[in-house]
Amino acid sequence: MTAVIVATAALSLPALSAPASAAAPHASSRAVQYVDCSATGSRQTGSVTAPWQSLDRVNRLELRTGSQIRLRRSTRCTGTLAPDGSGAPGRPMVIGAYGTGAKPVIDGGGNPETLLLKNTQWVEASDLSITNSGNPGGNKRGVRVQLEDYGTGTHYRLTGLDIHDIRGDDTKGTTGSAGILFSVTGSAKPTRFDDVEVSGNTVTGVDREGIYFGSTWNNRPVHGDYDPDGPAYLPSTRVVVRGNTLKDLAGDGIVMTATDGALVEHNRLDGFQRRSAGYNAGMWPWNADNTLFQYNEVSGGETTRDGMAYDVDEGTFGTVFQYNVSHDNAGGFFLVCTATGTLSDAVIRYNVSRDDHYRGIETCSGSFDDVRAHNNTVYIGEGVSQTVVNENTDNRHGLTLTNNIVVKEGTGTATFALRDSTGVSLSHNTLVNVTGAPADPGGSTADPLLTDRTGALPGGLRLRQGSPAIGAGTPVPGVERDLYGNAVTDPPNVGAYAGRGVAGRVGPPVPVP
Repeated sequence: MTAVIVATAALSLPALSAPASAAAPHASSRAVQYVDCSATGSRQTGSVTAPWQSLDRVNRLELRTGSQIRLRRSTRCTGTLAPDGSGAPGRPMVIGAYGTGAKPVIDGGGNPETLLLKNTQWVEASDLSITNSGNPGGNKRGVRVQLEDYGTGTHYRLTGLDIHDIRGDDTKGTTGSAGILFSVTGSAKPTRFDDVEVSGNTVTGVDREGIYFGSTWNNRPVHGDYDPDGPAYLPSTRVVVRGNTLKDLAGDGIVMTATDGALVEHNRLDGFQRRSAGYNAGMWPWNADNTLFQYNEVSGGETTRDGMAYDVDEGTFGTVFQYNVSHDNAGGFFLVCTATGTLSDAVIRYNVSRDDHYRGIETCSGSFDDVRAHNNTVYIGEGVSQTVVNENTDNRHGLTLTNNIVVKEGTGTATFALRDSTGVSLSHNTLVNVTGAPADPGGSTADPLLTDRTGALPGGLRLRQGSPAIGAGTPVPGVERDLYGNAVTDPPNVGAYAGRGVAGRVGPPVPVP
């Protein structure tokens, strides 16, 4: 994902209102600030009987430590909510709803920010509907959590937010347009996030990014944007992105940059790279260490400017993609891309791909070492063509393919496009109706007898009783279970299914010319 991003120029428009009032803030002793933008009374104190009637009134307050901001359900507030306050251990600042009915709506009204949490910590936001479709094509975000020359900010929770129709521009990064943006900015004081959880949110109809983590404190000589005079590398830690549903995105789905040990799991993405002029993928790290992506599902990627479900990108080390599902993506299954940077120590294991077009694995430009793809199952069905592994340069690609199943069935083609002596090696794979493999790839070309080749995923694409792929693999250390929860045997099966053969529904044998 290191190709040049093409930004959409916004039209010249009148200046939009600032997030907070120019009036001097004043301290509030209330523990809970109530907001009802549909209320009409003349008295506004922030109490439940006399709530604030605009976001601007809340933004003027200097909130006490551990305050709560509660928006009445079924109300709609227009503008930016940018509270002035923080929480503390055991006393977080809480932003949420009260009353009965639908989630309260914050409509950014075309402003750059809708919910802005800047230079704050120990903050939790939940149960809100957030939208910002005004001024389409302008730079804007649904939720932005920003630290600027702050130091380490701790404890952030975004849960149960419905973020939709954020019609931003085609930019990304620390100031780009996104549904949820965690951004570290500035260069005067080393700054990072610690202890972040983004869980159970929906992100729909967003231009450009779905969920994005970015930082100006990202400089180290492993990526092409390295600036030796810029802020040094300082990754955010204890970051979890879990159980989110993302749909209809202009650009990328979930992107982790400048993090160490991030966990991205149980997320569902359907429809990305739909309106961007740049290069975008479903879920991927950039300039990050020890990122674990697991139990995610990605589909509906459009175009071949990347359009892949997953990506191991430049400046990443210790990345693991395991137990993920990919299907029906125009760009394919995986991108492994270094461009002018480096990457190493990446594992792609026990994942399932069905009917992904264009590329199984695209190596992009640049060189890399120690990328290990093992025990994945790739099914390429009727009318789908895929280059299983594509090398478009003669640079070294230290890629090993072990214990994988690739089955091509029906019209269309499946082929390898490898250069000579670049470092790609194969062992113990099952390749059915696949052309262009190395002269001695090892493994088998026998039908592995996959169950439910067109059924629901990940339940399908297991091994039927009597499959020649059962016990036909070679041991690979580092994993104990498969995508389905089965223990990995010794010797292991070939493919993503490690259990005994099943008697599940299976179509006719795969025709082999």
